[in-house]
Amino acid sequence: MRNKKKIKGLLLKQLVLILFISCAAVMSPPGGPKDETPPELIETFPPDGTTYFEGGRVELLFSEYLDENTVDRAIAILPSLRRNPDITYSGKKVYIDFPDSLFMNQTYIISINRDLGDEHRVKLSQGIQVAFSTGPQIDQGAISGTVQYSKDASLNLWKIQNELDQIKFYERVPDYVIDASSEGHYEFKFLSLGEYRIAAVDRTLSGTPIVSDRFAYGLSWLPIIGLGSDENVEGVNIQIPDRLGGIRMISAESYQESWGRISFSESIKDVINEIQLEITDDDSSMVNADFFEDPKDNEKLYFLLDDPMNGYISIKSKTLNKWNTTLVDSGSIRVKMESNIDTVALSIVQPNAKYQLHIESDHIRPLKIIFSNLVELDQYENLFSMLKDSVLIPYTINWDSPISLNLAPKENWEPRSTYNLKISRDEITPAFGMALKDSITSIAFKTSDYQGFGSLIINSHHNSNSSIIAELIKMEKSDTVFRSVVNLKGTTTMDNVPEGNYSLMFFQDSDSNMQYSHGRIDPYRTAEWFYHYPDTVKIRTNWDIELQEIDLNPIQ
Repeated sequence: MRNKKKIKGLLLKQLVLILFISCAAVMSPPGGPKDETPPELIETFPPDGTTYFEGGRVELLFSEYLDENTVDRAIAILPSLRRNPDITYSGKKVYIDFPDSLFMNQTYIISINRDLGDEHRVKLSQGIQVAFSTGPQIDQGAISGTVQYSKDASLNLWKIQNELDQIKFYERVPDYVIDASSEGHYEFKFLSLGEYRIAAVDRTLSGTPIVSDRFAYGLSWLPIIGLGSDENVEGVNIQIPDRLGGIRMISAESYQESWGRISFSESIKDVINEIQLEITDDDSSMVNADFFEDPKDNEKLYFLLDDPMNGYISIKSKTLNKWNTTLVDSGSIRVKMESNIDTVALSIVQPNAKYQLHIESDHIRPLKIIFSNLVELDQYENLFSMLKDSVLIPYTINWDSPISLNLAPKENWEPRSTYNLKISRDEITPAFGMALKDSITSIAFKTSDYQGFGSLIINSHHNSNSSIIAELIKMEKSDTVFRSVVNLKGTTTMDNVPEGNYSLMFFQDSDSNMQYSHGRIDPYRTAEWFYHYPDTVKIRTNWDIELQEIDLNPIQ
């Protein structure tokens, strides 16, 4: 009997414990399809827009259980309080305890950024703002626009306090911070009358003072954003550059005692003829060298020393400035040169069996032939036999570096055709390593149809004193760029544009460098005005595409 009572008592305790645990655990029921819906703010208490707010607890109710680890870093009070409020979380609710020492007649904003996620780690699709006022009304001023950036962006906004702050505002924490949506849209709401300055930054750097030489940022073309009472300023659009400063050397490697390759942070195609490099040995004596492009990678550059070296060299790049812009940063890299026995056979990297040469009807586009290693340049002209349908094709060649050459037929290529290249191992000598593996190397490649070209005619109106530049960028190949000046009548024509889909941007070229300028924070210089044409521009072969009545008058 006693054993039965003990067993019943033990079962009762276990049942109570299970009920307690199930009540205490905050989670949604298991099962069902994967949750991909971001959490939504359902209700606030006191309600959003409450006036005569005296502080105390604010309760936020969301549509889903939240990820507790995201709550603290997702919520901020704007403008910043002297003491951070206490933020607690329970299930679908977040509690924010404001101090009672708030400024009079001040609108306070609870800003919730896109870090906030639910228990399934689905993040907010865009930021949320909730406002309370310690006075009789909620400020209704607003600033909105879009940010053009390749990553997630945030907006920092400063309310200018005095004349000194107008210069040094960026050295303090911004008064207001908001994330741009995934499409780049943003809106600061509930702003009071005053003057503001704005900057767009990478989202990982939001809410911090700006160190101008440490990270990339973008500014507005408006030097000051003046807000009247309840005024809404729209179209404050900003572009953030994808890099800070100029192109940088990031590494170098040696392949033999007299040649190697330098890697840069991005393409050097546009500065290849202006970039300044020098090489010194350990005694700081100058080392003579030639530099030439890597034909397969426009972020890399080969170097070839006049004389072999066994030891360390230093490769130095000089600062290249143009139009008040740094194009290449200075830098230095030390690399060891040493002799190695190269047992790898020479090969032809391009063309290969899958290669297709894109050709034009009124221009002979050469075939670029790339080797895997340096070759001796004292070669004869007839290195190759080139055939089409067993017929020899006469050609000319032009070496552009010790690793590549351009081959052009004396009569233009035929479209949609197959050509065969043959080269004898005895006809070409590698500077290092082994000769071609086979006695005869044969490679087949194909030509495309003839490239089609069209024209773009732009009709616009503007009253700018500075030049307006139209910039056309091919969507499938972003390094294909066309720029043209819009004349005083508002027209411009771009001819011989390859067929394809393009994006179109206009910008006010205030510094006359034919490049968009993102602005500078110290000393302060506004960005240039820009406008992105909203539609894709489709260029068709032998067509004149005409765009009408584009308004290019900047917001003042």
